[in-house]
Amino acid sequence: MALDETEIVKLYFSRDENALSATRQQYGGLLKKLVFGILRCEQDCEECLSDVYFRLWSTIPPLKPDSLKAYALKIARTEALMKLRSQKARKRGRGLNVSLSELEDILPDKNIPDGSENEIKEIISDFLGELGGDARIIFVRRYWFFDSVKEIAERFNFSESKVKSSLRASREKLRKRLEDEGVVL
Repeated sequence: MALDETEIVKLYFSRDENALSATRQQYGGLLKKLVFGILRCEQDCEECLSDVYFRLWSTIPPLKPDSLKAYALKIARTEALMKLRSQKARKRGRGLNVSLSELEDILPDKNIPDGSENEIKEIISDFLGELGGDARIIFVRRYWFFDSVKEIAERFNFSESKVKSSLRASREKLRKRLEDEGVVL
C-alpha cells in the first residue's frame, strides 16, 4: 500500500530508510522519466537517480517540503542538468542543447546584474500563469521537461506543426514580456 506524502516525509524525519523506498514507489517512474528525458542514457539516469535519493535523504530534514513530489522533481532536474553539464565535453545531451538554444535570443545572458535573477523568475512565472491551456503545457513540456516536439505531439495527440507554432508564439510573447519589463533589449 502506497503512503501519502505526509507519511513519507514523516519517515524522513524519523530517519527511517523506508522513506526512500516509499519515495521510489510513489515518484520513481516520474523522476526517471524526467532524468532520462534530459540525459538520454540509462546508465547515467540510474546514477543520477541515486544522487537524487541521496539529496532527498540529506536535506529532509531539516527541510520540510510543502510538496515532496515538486521538491523531488526539482532535485532530479537540477541533478540531471549538473550531470549533463559535466558531460558536455563528451558531446552528450543534444536534445537539451536544442531546447535551450531556442530560448537563447529571448533570455538575458548570464551577466545579469545581481538581484535581477529573482525578478526574471517572477516575470517568467507570471507569464506561464497567464499563458494557460495547450500553450502552457507545450511550453513547460519543452523547456522544463525537455521533451522533443515529436514527444509532445504524440503525448497530447497534437500535430508537430501545432507544437512548433505554439512554441514559436509563446517564445515571441515571452520576448515581448521581457522587453516590456526592461529585462531584454
